[in-house]
Amino acid sequence: MQISNKSSEVKWREFLQGDEQAYSWLYRTYVQLLYNYGSHFTMDHELIKDCIQEVFTRIYKNRKTLSLPDNVRVYLLISLKNCILNALDKQCRYTDLESIPFILSETVEDRFLSDEAAKLQKEEVENILSILTPRQREIMYYRFVEELDFDQICEIMNLNYQSAHNLIQRALRKIRDNYDSVSFYLFILSYFAKHPSL
Repeated sequence: MQISNKSSEVKWREFLQGDEQAYSWLYRTYVQLLYNYGSHFTMDHELIKDCIQEVFTRIYKNRKTLSLPDNVRVYLLISLKNCILNALDKQCRYTDLESIPFILSETVEDRFLSDEAAKLQKEEVENILSILTPRQREIMYYRFVEELDFDQICEIMNLNYQSAHNLIQRALRKIRDNYDSVSFYLFILSYFAKHPSL
């Protein structure tokens, strides 16, 4: 589900002016998107829920000093990602950013359990995605599922523009090189575009 940045900006402004209903709207509007996003970093569903709560609690506590972000969705995604990474770091599960998985298969699997043809399609996608590094899967998700522009991707992934461009090009090249058929290449791109819950 794509959420209009314009309506989010309006609600954010109203929230900053003390409107509790605007705060509730922001939470209700973004909670599922954030939950799905968080599941790409960890399978600990309680941790994801706790981090979403922490993000919204922090926003509420700091509302008097907050300003309007350039993009509310990107701001919330970054806040959640940082919260999850901090929590994982405290649990000493990962030592560096490159070792943190970016999980795509769990929500893919949930989506297609009943349909045999879809299961085969899911397996093909998982095989294709398995050749990518976690960071490559992450950037593909932002670009083709969330449809973020490169500036937003750079902000979320803490990359400069050239590094982000190189990372996505390497991912696409790896897919092309391993699946020389153009149809596989187009299949993966269209699959990302059609399945926003990945």
